[in-house]
Amino acid sequence: MLEKFEKQFIPDELDDEIAVIRGEIWDNCGDWCYKCDLDVPENKVVNGELKRIIKKCPKCGRILGFIPKVGINEYLKTLPPDEREAREKGIWHHLSGLVYKELSREKHLYEDFQVPKSWMKIEGVDPHDARGTCWLFGAVSPEEIEVQGKVRHRIYCFDYLYTHDSIEDIVRQVKSVRAMHGYTEPSFVILDAKFGIKSGLGSTDEVTRSWQSELEKEGIRRIKMSHSAPGDVELGHKIVREYLKDHYSKVRQEAKPGFLMAKKSCSGFNSPIQYMFNYQYDDKSHKPKEEYKDWPDIVRYFCLEQPIYKSPEDINASVVSIQDRMNKTISLRRMAVNG
Repeated sequence: MLEKFEKQFIPDELDDEIAVIRGEIWDNCGDWCYKCDLDVPENKVVNGELKRIIKKCPKCGRILGFIPKVGINEYLKTLPPDEREAREKGIWHHLSGLVYKELSREKHLYEDFQVPKSWMKIEGVDPHDARGTCWLFGAVSPEEIEVQGKVRHRIYCFDYLYTHDSIEDIVRQVKSVRAMHGYTEPSFVILDAKFGIKSGLGSTDEVTRSWQSELEKEGIRRIKMSHSAPGDVELGHKIVREYLKDHYSKVRQEAKPGFLMAKKSCSGFNSPIQYMFNYQYDDKSHKPKEEYKDWPDIVRYFCLEQPIYKSPEDINASVVSIQDRMNKTISLRRMAVNG
């Protein structure tokens, strides 16, 4: 197919264009200069055939060219060894075996301690009807790390629930865990978007029920949906790997990962630790297997959010500010109605 395209639209002497197309260089114009309209002045008819003599893309204006060798080498330096082998040599070992090969029990598990009340609490839910629902409890500490060149904060996972109970019973257990760790509400509860807003749970035409609506009815607030756009899964894996890297603290003069799990409280059968350390790619499809994916999904939701630490005082001040604005808006509307 590609050879047919080349013979039809690209002059023999333009080897550089062929190289660009074969190299699958992508940008906002598709695989550039490939999907652009052919009916443009830059084209000409040679021996009765339409030929592309493009020196720049007629749709996006990008100049035809190549990344210099120096730029390629700088890019390759940013990749982990297995992904570099894939990008440089086409050997795709990084999409086989464990998804998170960086995980280490020595580095990524911490000795349990009472999470400070001042740390920002976050929670994630991967809901299911046919198998157990996963509810992960995490805390964002004031410790700074760097993720994709931006300042973020370290995440500690300190507890979890894996249960087949009803939503009412799940919420009761969640509130019990919160009380045990000294807080009543987290900064947010992130819910699997695909399943969370899906109508189900005995829905009828009159009443639409979903995990989100039922959780909110039981008193779970501050629910937000997970990122679920095309490409978010692989992007999420990359960002999780950023969190799994060591991040150096100048104050403590030590390096430790940006994501950690409690050694005891996050262990056991069907636990976050068990799933994270057994999460694998399928060797045939090169996609993550369904087995052991539930807890890694929530970890991915956390990392895609890239939460920034806010103290309880800051959060309360924000809530008060929002409430004040709402009250003022309501007052103004009432004044307008009453003349």
